[in-house]
Amino acid sequence: MPAGEVVDPPHSLKLTEESALDEGLEVERQLPEKATCYEGVFYNYFSIGMDAQVAYGFHHLRNEKPYLAQGPITNKLIYSGYSCTQGWFFTPCSSTPSLRGLKNILRMHVKKVNCSEWEQIPVPSSVRAIVALNLHNYGSGRNPWGNLKPEYLDKRGFVEAHADDGLLEIFGLKQGWHASFVMVELISAKHIAQAAAIRLEIRGGEWTDAYLQMDGEPWKQPLSKDYSTFVEIKKVPFQSVMVTGE
Repeated sequence: MPAGEVVDPPHSLKLTEESALDEGLEVERQLPEKATCYEGVFYNYFSIGMDAQVAYGFHHLRNEKPYLAQGPITNKLIYSGYSCTQGWFFTPCSSTPSLRGLKNILRMHVKKVNCSEWEQIPVPSSVRAIVALNLHNYGSGRNPWGNLKPEYLDKRGFVEAHADDGLLEIFGLKQGWHASFVMVELISAKHIAQAAAIRLEIRGGEWTDAYLQMDGEPWKQPLSKDYSTFVEIKKVPFQSVMVTGE
């Protein structure tokens, strides 16, 4: 992001002096001479859009008025009510840009496994939240990607999802009702792609902010009218640890 923009990152993101952005891809807007860069690690999921916006609002409401959040049932009621007020369930006819689809601000490229080239993936116009899922479980143990039939996998060019397959499952949520049915596993989420790496270009303009979260830690990302904000996600090596007891 351009230098000078104020952002309050979650604990999972740390300020870094060097950008790890892959330069082998054209961008829609010019790059600033100096940018503020963050890096971090998520284990379960990364998301951008309305789900992160609701999580951000609930997070700040709970911090400002902790007496309101005194148990799981109360939390769910407050969360659902906040979702409605933010337009996650009901979008008013006089919808503001912040309540519209991510396609207005987002351009997405992915790298398939064992592939060095970026491929642009269209952002569905109906999608208001996009999730990159590293592990199968999401939202209290749900499986939004679903158990897909072999015929469907072949048709879409997907493979059966496994936690150790080196791929991120990328899916979309349309609105609160759609997300609710996905969470109770009546339907699966809107499948977008499977990838070893993801690059998001977030463009400002009518939108002044975007909302993102990593493993449930949300933040508000200011957007510039002149420059794009980039998010690049890729797998990182990890050390296996064995803990034994005597």
